[in-house]
Amino acid sequence: MSETPYQIKDWEQAIKQIKSVVAARININNQGIIEEVHILAGAGRAPKQIVRDVESILAAQFDLQIDHKKISVAQVEEDEEGTSVVEVSARPKLVGVTLRTVNGMAEVKVELLKGDKLIEGLAEGPSSAHNKLRLFVEATLKALEPLTLGKLLFVTEDVGITQLAKQQIALVSITLIASTGEQSLTGCALVKNDDREAVVKATLDAVNRKLRFLSGN
Repeated sequence: MSETPYQIKDWEQAIKQIKSVVAARININNQGIIEEVHILAGAGRAPKQIVRDVESILAAQFDLQIDHKKISVAQVEEDEEGTSVVEVSARPKLVGVTLRTVNGMAEVKVELLKGDKLIEGLAEGPSSAHNKLRLFVEATLKALEPLTLGKLLFVTEDVGITQLAKQQIALVSITLIASTGEQSLTGCALVKNDDREAVVKATLDAVNRKLRFLSGN
């Protein structure tokens, strides 16, 4: 039996009551069976804990059994008041972004603050809408190059703005190339005022753990 949008909204609303969950979207098939549960959550809890809570609340409130493999959790960094002082101070902070376009070409500058040091990165390319977002990723990665100690190479794969529930989210896909091989990294950030700033924050979200490993923080 197929489910109505009203019932789906009830499920999503119940999931949003779980600690750290910001937004939830449920996709069903033609038979009304849940195919995908997409969760946007803060960084304060482990994804596995959130998945278990989703399974539990759907079973307890609606007698719905769902395979944990159908539940995906994307985490975004919390505001500074939601993170410890040590973690915040160890991470590069976004200071500003600049975009210039001349004759169909775009120049992007990203400025970051690492401790008390200002670092910046520049990237240039065609000024199409999608490529400009890509340039913000590349400029961010260039700004971070001094922090990689020559041990890591980050390559931009894709970037986009998508919607989850009523939230706009910047998503970034990056490949890490190191002596041990390649690794896919992804990052996301809520679009609050500026999608360009969200792309920079999503890029930082993707690579911050690798940078903390290098710095020992």
